[in-house]
Amino acid sequence: MDVILLLILLIILIIYILYTNFVKQYSGNIPKYNQPQQYKNSYTLKLELQKKFIENQLKESLKTKTFCTISRDIVDKVLADLETFEKDSEYLEKGITLASLSKKLTTNTAYLSEIINIYKGKNFATYLNDLRIECAINRLSDDRKFRSYKLSVIADELGYNNEQAFTLAFKKRTGTPLSAYLKEMEKLKENP
Repeated sequence: MDVILLLILLIILIIYILYTNFVKQYSGNIPKYNQPQQYKNSYTLKLELQKKFIENQLKESLKTKTFCTISRDIVDKVLADLETFEKDSEYLEKGITLASLSKKLTTNTAYLSEIINIYKGKNFATYLNDLRIECAINRLSDDRKFRSYKLSVIADELGYNNEQAFTLAFKKRTGTPLSAYLKEMEKLKENP
């Protein structure tokens, strides 16, 4: 009888130690609110901690997702269509969205987004902006007439809704304000 009681106490002690270690290790996952959340018992606290831990693990795994869940045939078709989209400068059209492009490429938004994320290494908005800014850099460096246009006209020709969106995208992509880039281009073209 004493042995059984001793074993029960030992098991309870081990469970308590494991539980406190778990709480210490994952205490950063406990939701923080203005008022402390009241748990009905330690079991609901433990479930909440486990739920938060799993959610965080899932978020981290999605951030580093490098595998494709789409069949190779579909991936190849979409990549070929994206190559045509880039080659024909269709990205300069205004109002392109993930949904409109996926419809044009006869695929769905989930597939298109995943393919761009994995094979282009960026999200759709960044992909579209990078294509447009690359085109802007080429045209601004090669075409003096294009450089002389008003900023709103340049932004419009590149598919942007307004000049502010264009200048912000330009600076984000190049690290240089557009005005400084244009001044530098003029200096280089005047003094070759």
